[in-house]
Amino acid sequence: MPLIRGHHSFDDHFTQIPNDWLRDNRLSFKARGILAMLMSHTQGWSLSINTIAKQNQEGKDAIRSAVQELEKYGYLYRTQVNEGGRFGESIWITQDPADLPMAENPTTENPTTKNNNIKEEHIKNTKEEDLFDEFWNCYPRKLDKAKAFRAFRSALKRATFEHILAGVIAYRNDPKRNPDFTKYPASWLNADSWENAAAQADTPHLERRDKEKEKSDAFLKEQEALRQQAVPPPSSLRKKLGL
Repeated sequence: MPLIRGHHSFDDHFTQIPNDWLRDNRLSFKARGILAMLMSHTQGWSLSINTIAKQNQEGKDAIRSAVQELEKYGYLYRTQVNEGGRFGESIWITQDPADLPMAENPTTENPTTKNNNIKEEHIKNTKEEDLFDEFWNCYPRKLDKAKAFRAFRSALKRATFEHILAGVIAYRNDPKRNPDFTKYPASWLNADSWENAAAQADTPHLERRDKEKEKSDAFLKEQEALRQQAVPPPSSLRKKLGL
């Protein structure tokens, strides 16, 4: 008896993913899950690492590392629209990977060569954009974002991101900072101002350490003075003690 397939509620609500993609053992299961989720949405769906993290149980760091895996192996390409010198909406483009792990019966055709340098540079740029987003969120005056990003990339050659971020947090929280005279982010970065901010943040700690040292030195001097003023024991007792 022939099968007659009726209309089902899930018609037009399914995702096609090549088996080779889901079996690519270079990808973590986390990255494969992100890939499947991306393929399940229609063209034009708006997304970011923050929105994916909010809609799922994984944190932003986990989502970011999975996305970087997909970029590394050629499943995903991210770019950003430049709107009049300002960074606009981020665009995510899924694509066929340039190469896949060899199957049990490999083809005799010549494999497509991928440009590793281009992909590695893209991964580096994406990581810098993510780090810059963290810096930008912390900086107390948000002006000239494109110029600030260029200054940020240059600053990463002179200091670690952790050092820069610690400096900007200290600058943001400095009670002496006048909001009306807060530096533009690019100017702050170009002047290596994270060093000044970090030093100011350490000042209370250094002052507290110096005061504790002064108290310790004073206590030792007092003990030495008391020792010198002490009455020496009788000669008979000193003889008995061998003094």
